[in-house]
Amino acid sequence: MIQIHKALNSIARKTLVFTFLIPMFALQSQVPESVSSEKDRKSVSVTVYNQGMGLVRESRLIKPEKGDFTLRFEDVPSQILPQTVRVKSEENKSLTVYEQNYEFDLISQDRLLEKYVGKDVTLYPKQKGLQQTNGIKAKLISNKEGQIYQIGDEIVMGYFGRISVPELPDNLYSKPTLVWKLKNENEKEQLLDVSYQTQGMSWTADYNLLLDKAEEKATIASWITLNNTSGARFENATLQLVAGKVQFAEESRQEYARRPIHYKTAMMRSDMATSAPVFEQENLSEYYLYTLDQTSTIGSNQTKQLKLFQAEDIGIKKYFVFENLPMNDGDEKQFNNASVRYIFKNTKKNNLGRALPAGVFRVFKADSKGRQQLLGEENIDHTPENEDIRIKTGYAFDVVANGKRVSQELFKLGKGDRTVHSAEFRNRKKEEVEVRFYSQHWGDWTITKSSAKFTKESANRAYFDLLLKPNETLTLDYTVETKY
Repeated sequence: MIQIHKALNSIARKTLVFTFLIPMFALQSQVPESVSSEKDRKSVSVTVYNQGMGLVRESRLIKPEKGDFTLRFEDVPSQILPQTVRVKSEENKSLTVYEQNYEFDLISQDRLLEKYVGKDVTLYPKQKGLQQTNGIKAKLISNKEGQIYQIGDEIVMGYFGRISVPELPDNLYSKPTLVWKLKNENEKEQLLDVSYQTQGMSWTADYNLLLDKAEEKATIASWITLNNTSGARFENATLQLVAGKVQFAEESRQEYARRPIHYKTAMMRSDMATSAPVFEQENLSEYYLYTLDQTSTIGSNQTKQLKLFQAEDIGIKKYFVFENLPMNDGDEKQFNNASVRYIFKNTKKNNLGRALPAGVFRVFKADSKGRQQLLGEENIDHTPENEDIRIKTGYAFDVVANGKRVSQELFKLGKGDRTVHSAEFRNRKKEEVEVRFYSQHWGDWTITKSSAKFTKESANRAYFDLLLKPNETLTLDYTVETKY
């Protein structure tokens, strides 16, 4: 406990309690020469890329001063990349920006007190629930790990009460701000077009694939999931999305020394719109551009979902796949579960046939009561039209296999060997299944004998397609000759 100087009033003379600082300030703001905020926006469009980057273009109505003047351009994202800012006025060719500063030293209790270290502040002591109305002048001499004041000849710590500062420092801002110094020869009111890039904006595609009872047809509903943690809100914006792997320079990804921001995420779908929004697709060089046919408000720290498309009656094929089945001595297992794969063609003939942006496929099937249950999910890359989509949902419970190497002998003439393999596949389900078994090989190899038809897929593997009836056990024997 520390005693206050005798010159203090009677309440302030008593012992003070160590506690938290009450965040109340008496501030006086300096008015800049000219300020532009989001209320001056006449239009705004936002293009979002998969890589966490956004491109913002906005027009604001301003009334510039004649000659040299300063314009504070507020309500920009806290993650803006200042080096990407472009400014022009179509109506006034004589308007020139000759200096730009990005101010992101934002007002907070801690930053404000740091600015007042070594300066005078006013303290209003508090005791027994009563707030003193007569302030005490003090000098703030430190703001590290709590405040330390000099009052008269004493050093005071553990102060409990309200603190007032005379004014807001020029180099602290209530929100991220671009400060421009401009030269202008015309005082006419005009539209200022501004564009810039910002981090903290990204989007992905989400696909819900609903299987029919036989798992031979499916419906796909695709949603766009947009995340905005850029630190700004864009009301009634034209929204565009670029799908593709766009390269950004490393300089565009550098972090600025900003105070951490804590985000609270909200989820919003477009279902409540008066008319369903539609994304219009077009080619943009080597990418795809999706433009929403109506404006949308992109909230700060918001996750928004909008429907991209829906396709029905898509033909789909289900496989039970075995890869890398252990077959060497000592590697055998009692059984190995098949992975479950769904394959369908991204073609117009199959009621699809469109560019599919990178995202997550989630596969659902209705249970006996009609409730959709999740079977699994997998990421896909950007996939063009006429390419196959392959989705692995997990591992089958009732389709298993194990294999072994039956024999191996070296060639008597030349270098090489002949190996006989045997694999047993067991279908414990009550319906017929189709199994695809991949056989891995190296060197100059040939399957010389097999109990089932095979396809040589590449230089390193072949596959066998096998049809198993309910509760059937099927044995596959094949011989491989390898030269080396």
